[in-house]
Amino acid sequence: MQPWLPRVRAIGNKFRTLIWPQLAKRSPGDNTFLLLLPLVGLAVGFTSVVTAHIISFLQNQFWGNGQNLLSVADDNRWPLRILIPLVGGLLVALIGMIFRVQTRGGGITTIMQAVSLKGGVISVRQTVPRDWAAIVTISTGGSLGREGAMALLASAIGSYTGRRCKLSKQQLRVLVCASAAAALAAVYNAPIGGSLFALEILMGNFALEVLGPVVVVSVISTLVFRSCMGNLPRFEVPHYELVSAWELLPYLALGMLSGLMSLLFQRSLFGLQNGFEKLPLPKWLKPAIGMALVGVIGVWYPHVYGNGFEAVNLNLRGLLPIHLILALILFKMLASSLTFGSGCAGGLFTPSLMLGSLIGGAFGYEVHHLFPHATAEQGAYALVGMGGLLAGMTHAPLTAIMMIFEQTNNYQIVLPLMFVCIVSHFTTRLFGARSMEEESLRRRGVVLPTGLEAGVMQSLRVEDIMHDDVPAISHSVPFSMVVEQFLKEPYSNLYVVNSAGKFLGAIRLHSMKEMLHQGESLSSVIADDLVDDSFQFVTPRQNLADAMDIFWRENAERLPVINNPTDRKLIGWISKRDLLGVYSQEIMRKRQLLGHFVVREGDEKRDVFLELPEGFELHTVELPAHLAGRSLADLAPRANYGIHILAIKRRDPVTGRSLTEIPESNTRLVIGDDLVVIGKTESIAQFRAALAPTVENTVG
Repeated sequence: MQPWLPRVRAIGNKFRTLIWPQLAKRSPGDNTFLLLLPLVGLAVGFTSVVTAHIISFLQNQFWGNGQNLLSVADDNRWPLRILIPLVGGLLVALIGMIFRVQTRGGGITTIMQAVSLKGGVISVRQTVPRDWAAIVTISTGGSLGREGAMALLASAIGSYTGRRCKLSKQQLRVLVCASAAAALAAVYNAPIGGSLFALEILMGNFALEVLGPVVVVSVISTLVFRSCMGNLPRFEVPHYELVSAWELLPYLALGMLSGLMSLLFQRSLFGLQNGFEKLPLPKWLKPAIGMALVGVIGVWYPHVYGNGFEAVNLNLRGLLPIHLILALILFKMLASSLTFGSGCAGGLFTPSLMLGSLIGGAFGYEVHHLFPHATAEQGAYALVGMGGLLAGMTHAPLTAIMMIFEQTNNYQIVLPLMFVCIVSHFTTRLFGARSMEEESLRRRGVVLPTGLEAGVMQSLRVEDIMHDDVPAISHSVPFSMVVEQFLKEPYSNLYVVNSAGKFLGAIRLHSMKEMLHQGESLSSVIADDLVDDSFQFVTPRQNLADAMDIFWRENAERLPVINNPTDRKLIGWISKRDLLGVYSQEIMRKRQLLGHFVVREGDEKRDVFLELPEGFELHTVELPAHLAGRSLADLAPRANYGIHILAIKRRDPVTGRSLTEIPESNTRLVIGDDLVVIGKTESIAQFRAALAPTVENTVG
């Protein structure tokens, strides 16, 4: 026997005695989620490596060097400096036309919208063309960064994997955020900064159940990227420190300046976007024009090409002259705005870092020139300025602080870095400005909820909890029938409709009390005389967050549901009880008597909540392999255990897609089937125990 075999067996026995019982206590969905975290981390890490190599390869094909774009662009003749970006713009427009995707930007807003409003669903089919558009933009000199496209592609991978593995909506959201964080962590070699990016910007939630998965995926992705690309930080930073406490005064001024410059940068970005949208030119021509103008700037200032890592490193080491720094502040802002505004793809994190470095470098040059013995060199201010502008642009100071700190690993620079980032953030807030991502979404008419809880309620709709059996009375019925209907119904208001089913309003029980003292005159009163036409209503597509606000204004125990505000046809109702049940189950994670179903209507999926009988639960039970080939009649779940099998979920052997079948008594079960069962808790437990393989089954 091999000497290592007993040790392996001992480890296996310890796993079975310690780990396996803990995993057995968790649901299959939770265990699947835990298993996916390292796998997605590996996938995102390798995807980021491949993307970086593709960018380097294309850059080499266009410019003749795949590494240092600044030096190779400077070696090219001036016509090529214009022609190469022009070709890149045409290719981006071609990608957008062929695949019919919006190419502008880096995709962070898409991730935020998917996490908050779409349950973490991101289309891979829509994402891959956008990723290629970003690769082409950056490779041909577009003044944007690669981090946005990498984050979007990583999120799409996480979303697709989670949906294939049937994760819950909350788990899918977390996995998508963790994937985006992993991509950003790999790009900047900053796992802490990447994790905070997901928590602070994407989720708006620092809960441990979110932090743990995000950190795991980020660390694994970063390790993969480091092992393939090297363990060097993206920026080469000399050792800087706070010279004296008095130096906080110029850092205070730098924080305010960074906040103001972030406002100016945003206005430049969206101002040029407005300008390009108003141009009476074909849409495919606009990216080419924007990139050609970037090429014109690059004839004299090639530092504006690409992500700008080379220029930032020169500035951090104090190797850029002050007149060049001042010129680059203007032209880098203009080049990034032209690239973004014309519709090209790429992220704005890296341009923000370069612009912040230039602003901090120019400020530090003047301060150090005036107070050479009391202040650090200009490179220190350039480093801190990177974090300041990023904090002002994203409204995420913690992300900015940790991302810059991880580039230096120097604790001495943390104090001014924290100070500048917070001051910059508050400066932008003082002017009532939104973050770059919030403003981008606002321009699309999208308002994101604040916090994870609001996101859950905004992702669910009225139709998910609506009751179809709506009692209503005609507007022409006499008072006596109104009273009779109130006695039948356990509600304090009655809905009134006309002959066509149009909702006219509601009769309130309180108004009925006021009419009772009128005596004989009530014989001439009809429902139309009592109706309150200001009674609030909802529509099926409204989200539950809006419904909560309407309930607050109306102060009723239920609300009518109409098909649309124009036709006003009464089609259902919702109650406060249903709303509170969904809130308690989906957000507070309390077990309620609600069955959560996902139904498909055409190509769209939506959630439906149905109230279960008292003491009943809905579960998915995995079929053991030894029962394959038997029928439901053989199992006799209703006769033997008092439970009902509602559906069977299985994979199509040809397409591999998940199918849901309504079973018959003679339906044959196959390996991999999941049985959707409903019954009392103890009955389901007995059924699970009966399905478990015995020793004879295992041996046989």
